[in-house]
Amino acid sequence: MSLPTVLVTGATGRLGSAVCSALLDRGFSVRATDRRFVKDFPVRVEVGDLCDEYFAHRVVEGVDAVVHLANHPNPVSGPTPQRLLADNVAMNVNVFQAAALLGVRCLVFASSVQAMIRRDRPVHGPPFPIPYLPLDGDLPPNPGLNTYGISKEFGERLLRLYVESDPALSATAIRFPMLVGDWHLNRMKLGKPVPLATIDFIEATAHLFLEDAGSLIAAVLERRLPGYHQYFPARSMELRGYSLEEILREQYPDVPRRSAPPADDGLIDISQITRELGWVPLQRLVYDVER
Repeated sequence: MSLPTVLVTGATGRLGSAVCSALLDRGFSVRATDRRFVKDFPVRVEVGDLCDEYFAHRVVEGVDAVVHLANHPNPVSGPTPQRLLADNVAMNVNVFQAAALLGVRCLVFASSVQAMIRRDRPVHGPPFPIPYLPLDGDLPPNPGLNTYGISKEFGERLLRLYVESDPALSATAIRFPMLVGDWHLNRMKLGKPVPLATIDFIEATAHLFLEDAGSLIAAVLERRLPGYHQYFPARSMELRGYSLEEILREQYPDVPRRSAPPADDGLIDISQITRELGWVPLQRLVYDVER
């Protein structure tokens, strides 16, 4: 069986580049679009603005699946909060509606951990706004007033509604955590002890390497499970010198435990993803902690 033709939006960004590489390695035919042109990109990039519904319709036409990554990438990426929300919602609606009108049967959406963990106000220590541990893709939405998180949560709701009207549709929202690449490793100067006070525990140190993100999206497209699916693909950091028992006692003393901690990661549970897609991340950040 031939693999489908996949449109990747936001293709020339860090995540988009990793996804395109993973799909090409697995034999997918890839169509790419972004707001900016990148020289020597492995596939032809159609440059345009997905806030334009007519452009969205043109680039979606003729593909079998859409991987929608194109959004302003974080709350401080440039525009005002209200412009960020308006642009992201417009891009999401335009792409999803074009896919629905054109009969695309598989949609993958880059959501965010910020759709489920509130980051719109300063939090310098426990208690953290986490409803339970270990974290998983079933956490209820809680973006607060973070318009980036709101735009992602709205995208998830849109996908659910499309599936309600067409249960055979394959629609997957992936709540990506902090994405890790070479730029991050260089900035953090791996190999040197990290002061405990500089570690962000609000999101349970969740992270995902770009290569693992690409392989996950490839797995979603290969399985094409019908219905709506929502995943939180992440690992927590391995903090040498700071045990899981200490982390739970000091950072999350009042957070309910929903289930026993997974054997390989006490803060994040990806068992549903592994069960449904056969996917596991291959990389994890490891730090020596300076207390």
